[in-house]
Amino acid sequence: MFKVKHIISLFVGIVSLLASNQCINAQPISAPVIHCIAIDSAGAATVTWTIPADTNNSFVSYNIFTSKTRPAGYTNSANVAPDNQNSTTITSINASTVPYYFYATTTSGTVSASSDTVESIFLSVANGGGVALLHWTPMCTPNLPTFNGWYYIYREYKYKWTLVDSTKLLNYSDTITYCNAVLNYKIVTNDASGCQSSSNWSGGTFQNNIPPVMPVMDSVSVGPTGNIEISWYPSPTKDVVGYYIYENINNAWIIIDSVYGINTTSFNLTGASPGTGSLSFRIAGFDSCHNVSAEDNPQHTIYLQQTPDNCTQTNKLSWNKYVDAPPVTGGGGGYNLFEYEIYVSINGGAYTVLKINPADSVTYIQTGLSTKETLCYFVVAVDSVHHNITASSNIICYQVTTPPGPKFDYMRSATVINNSTQNQVNWYVDTGAGIQEFIIKRSNEPGTKQVYVGSISAATHTVYYSFTDPSADPNTQSYTYVVYSEDSCSIITDSTQIGQTIYLTASGDNSGTNTLNWNAYGDWTNGVNKYNIFRNEDGGAFSLISSVSGSSTNYTDNVSAIITGQGIFGYYVQAMEQQPSTSPLADTSTSNIAYAYQDPRMYIPNAFDPKGVNKVFRPVTVFVDLQNYDFTIYDRWGQLLFETTDPTQGWDGTFHGPLVQEGVYIYHIQYTSGKGEYFNQRGWVMMLK
Repeated sequence: MFKVKHIISLFVGIVSLLASNQCINAQPISAPVIHCIAIDSAGAATVTWTIPADTNNSFVSYNIFTSKTRPAGYTNSANVAPDNQNSTTITSINASTVPYYFYATTTSGTVSASSDTVESIFLSVANGGGVALLHWTPMCTPNLPTFNGWYYIYREYKYKWTLVDSTKLLNYSDTITYCNAVLNYKIVTNDASGCQSSSNWSGGTFQNNIPPVMPVMDSVSVGPTGNIEISWYPSPTKDVVGYYIYENINNAWIIIDSVYGINTTSFNLTGASPGTGSLSFRIAGFDSCHNVSAEDNPQHTIYLQQTPDNCTQTNKLSWNKYVDAPPVTGGGGGYNLFEYEIYVSINGGAYTVLKINPADSVTYIQTGLSTKETLCYFVVAVDSVHHNITASSNIICYQVTTPPGPKFDYMRSATVINNSTQNQVNWYVDTGAGIQEFIIKRSNEPGTKQVYVGSISAATHTVYYSFTDPSADPNTQSYTYVVYSEDSCSIITDSTQIGQTIYLTASGDNSGTNTLNWNAYGDWTNGVNKYNIFRNEDGGAFSLISSVSGSSTNYTDNVSAIITGQGIFGYYVQAMEQQPSTSPLADTSTSNIAYAYQDPRMYIPNAFDPKGVNKVFRPVTVFVDLQNYDFTIYDRWGQLLFETTDPTQGWDGTFHGPLVQEGVYIYHIQYTSGKGEYFNQRGWVMMLK
């Protein structure tokens, strides 16, 4: 008994056969095998099939039938006449809202049997609270023999489709990383015949609201300048875009900053006060939708304190335990236990390990201190299992004194400061006990009479001091300075060596060289290592151009290769100290700023051709003041043809549009040099055509 759809197919085939006048007794052609069904955004379906063999040229049409239900209700939706056509698009259906079923027949001498029924892939998408839940139907059960079994999931965001993943299942969960985004999805399959099937489009508005996984802190450490160095392991959540840094301020956790990048795993905090107490920090990750993870356990800086005793020449160090570091990975589990390495620097030297304390010991007393030593300390907590997690404390320093004691002053430098307007005296002091004031005296030459220029209090007992001379004029001469130490009884007990400032002079000549001369800096204990020479052009930024030995007091600068600017060259010299034995620092002294001037240079061609190689007549200038430049062209009757104040502009031989006549024309150039000298130049130029 024929099915209803076969009767309809037979009827359509007979009608088509009569219309084509073909023989009813011709051999039937097999039905085409449907391999792919692709649904577009409007719900139209493109059906692709394999063309059956037609041995006796009896082909009439391929007939595609569709239905919303598998058992019945099929409609002939397309008749394809060309026998070499293997696909057609059916727009009379809407496969966006429900799946459709398809089969095909071939009309030739008769109507073929129906092909296997194939279903369009129908996709439905549900919002799972930060996850898009995708489910779809297969084209056929079991799968078509030419289908490899893989489903490719595509996602559309802002009109751009992206391959998300692939699976052999009929469902997929897509974790949303977008914020309040409209997303569409479709499923695509590949067939061995070369065609693709695709599902309907389905989607909606999604919001990522899943907090990231919490990052784990590695350590909190105090850097050498008092900065706080915080580090952590990155969150494993892929859409993390940054981390919040929290500090416990007045018993409340406050976000003090944020950093961006999932693999950014450190933060450097400046301006904190690790020398006043232990500081507490914690970390949380956040994603692009501002979902914030839980906060990791807090970690606390090591706060190092000291209790020195000048009489017994001892110093007691104490600090808080380092706790809440991450668990040990491997080697028995549990949380890290820390041992403490105590470091000391003597008189500014390199830090060395003074003592290693076990995890339960957070104090140490150093004995046998030597008078006049400056000691600096810090403590490092090191995990006792792998030794790969460390945290440093703040640095504290102590100058050992036993009253009364000797005093020592060292002149670090006498230097010119504040853009060559003042002199500054800097010195290093191992104060000992009893100094209350420093007195600064000055003379015009070494060995001549000294005059009082000022004093400053020594009550702060710091190591480094500076004094700015209010009355010196560093642009006219060199000065020598001495700093005297005065104790509480107003008695001078010690003095530095002299410090002599550098006075620099500079002059230029017309050969393109500038000559510098200066007096030698005096007096560092080990002398001058070298002089660095700095130069600027036309008031720009200074840069280092050369260095000469510490015995040199002059330098010749060849500036002939410089062909731009106004020819104003500023210089200063910087003396570099040989490493002294009495100070841990090598210092510098800077001279006044001296200026050298180069006269302007100008090249003026005597002919040009607006239609040739040299199309524009323009003087080539070097070291000309751009603010006072004027270039004019006149004809021989005195009519002004061209004028400009821009040295980069020239005359192209025109006047109000057209070219002037070939001939001789007069030019007039006015300009000033960098030091303000006025120049006036006239001449003629031949214009050729």
